[in-house]
Amino acid sequence: MKESPVTHPPHHPLQAVLFDMDGTLVETEELWWEAVAEVAAGLGHVLGDADVTEVLGRAVEHTAAHLATTTGTATGADELAAVLHREFAERVRARTVPRPGALELLDELARHDIPIALVSASPREVVDVVLAVLGPERFAVSLTADDTPRTKPAPDPYLAAARALGVDPGACVAVEDTPTGVASAEAAGCRVLAVPSLAPIAPGAGRAVLGSLERADVSLLRALVAQPPSFLVPAFTSRRTRVGEPMRATVAGLLRGAPVTYAKAAGPGWARVSADGTVTGTPDVPGDAEVAVTATDAEGRSATVTVRVPVVAAGEPMVRHLRVMSWNLWLGGTRVDDHRDKQLRVLLDADVDVVGLQETRTHSAKELAEALGWEHHQAGDNLGVISRYPIVSRHGLPASPFYGGLGATVRLDEGCDVTLWSAHLNHTPYGPYDALHDRQPVEVLVEHEAASGRLDQIRDILHDMAGDLAARDTVPVVLVGDFNVPSHLDWTAEAAPLRGGYGPVPWPVTLAAEAAGLRDSYREAHPDPVRDPGTTWSPVNPEPEPQDRIDYVLYAGSGLRVLDSTTLVTGEPRPEPHVAGNAWPSDHAAVVTTFALR
Repeated sequence: MKESPVTHPPHHPLQAVLFDMDGTLVETEELWWEAVAEVAAGLGHVLGDADVTEVLGRAVEHTAAHLATTTGTATGADELAAVLHREFAERVRARTVPRPGALELLDELARHDIPIALVSASPREVVDVVLAVLGPERFAVSLTADDTPRTKPAPDPYLAAARALGVDPGACVAVEDTPTGVASAEAAGCRVLAVPSLAPIAPGAGRAVLGSLERADVSLLRALVAQPPSFLVPAFTSRRTRVGEPMRATVAGLLRGAPVTYAKAAGPGWARVSADGTVTGTPDVPGDAEVAVTATDAEGRSATVTVRVPVVAAGEPMVRHLRVMSWNLWLGGTRVDDHRDKQLRVLLDADVDVVGLQETRTHSAKELAEALGWEHHQAGDNLGVISRYPIVSRHGLPASPFYGGLGATVRLDEGCDVTLWSAHLNHTPYGPYDALHDRQPVEVLVEHEAASGRLDQIRDILHDMAGDLAARDTVPVVLVGDFNVPSHLDWTAEAAPLRGGYGPVPWPVTLAAEAAGLRDSYREAHPDPVRDPGTTWSPVNPEPEPQDRIDYVLYAGSGLRVLDSTTLVTGEPRPEPHVAGNAWPSDHAAVVTTFALR
């Protein structure tokens, strides 16, 4: 029996959904990159990060002009555009595939009688090829690069699509996969659902970000239009500042809901709030200042967040206590719904200053830092450092895409720096399995550690840190990370009843770190491994999975003294595989250590 259309109430504000094509509905963004890369290679140019914003989401003519300028070729931009057209069209005809969830979402919108438009920066000849794959009958309107004087990132394509449908752009959701497309849609006044393909896109006001269209539905799209503004947290603490010195903080990355204008609602006279949510000013008295910022949308709905600004007196040290976190994000957090928002809440509620991240999925460090108004260092696919305070130098390059170490020197105050390294070591073979499942003798456990590659990895990281460790009494050093191995400080004779009778076990990775002069902050704060096991693996893999401490905050240097160290998990995480709704977006507990600066 044919399914009857589902209609929504006439007062519902969602009037249409406007889809980008390349990389959003079909897997063509990589095909476009391949086509441009081939043409660029013929001109002696290798595409890199600097080319991303000139290629992804751009019209063929724009990219052709970029290649002509970058390579200095005698070939004209028009001729290059024709070559790019040909190379891309050939790939599209041969390899076009709908993205996961695309057809299902289009069908759901049709059942709800919600008009759909296709808004592409590709030329008509390419769009028609893709429409034949998707079904041209699905779309009430299709706009191409040939149909407006300007294309993305200008708002013209989305404005033209809304006019053609006879709807208000502010009552439309645009579905995009590139920052260029997002800029175009938001400039037109649309709400945005971003499903990034190759380049990262951070959440923002009037914008939601998903990893796949499989997780999108009509309810989400309606909520994007109807949702009033709200902040992820009611209040947060900014970077410390000093009397007579300028400060800056931002709240825009913490807002969800409709596009807004920001204004100062309350606070000291020196504080200013710009329309984009930036808080600035020069404090004139010490103490904790509070600046209330209100975000108001076009319908007059508002939300308020309070920015706490710690202000120290002139001549006083800027930072006396430093809170350092180690956190494995678990594949960027993607196993958990709304993971980015949950990560931000954790960081703000923990009030940490510097965080070493693992399993960042390439973009997490950048996106978290931008939302917080912090700084970041990202290298490889899965390591990063984010900091509330300025990063003045970056160190290390992971030896593999997934494992290794990197570092960043953070300036807490003039003449007061600290260097933090984040490390991630190989996960297999896992020592507790060898011990508790296979009952291997201690000497075999140690042999397997060497075979795992972890010992070589930590030695390589310590080698890269050698200069920092040598200067540790001038600039303190912190090494954090997911080592995927227990500590010799935990597997002791006294703790043997907790470890299946094993103990002591001289786990070589933590012994190597100790031999390099690094001390374990958690064990300094909690010397008894029986009373305080400090388990970090795993809040979502409970027993019979062996529970152990495999995440660390280690440190070296006379300038740091441990005040406290704790493991951190929020809420009551449900175990695998029922993790999507967890408040805690990771399979590891985090470790947070508070240091006093001497």
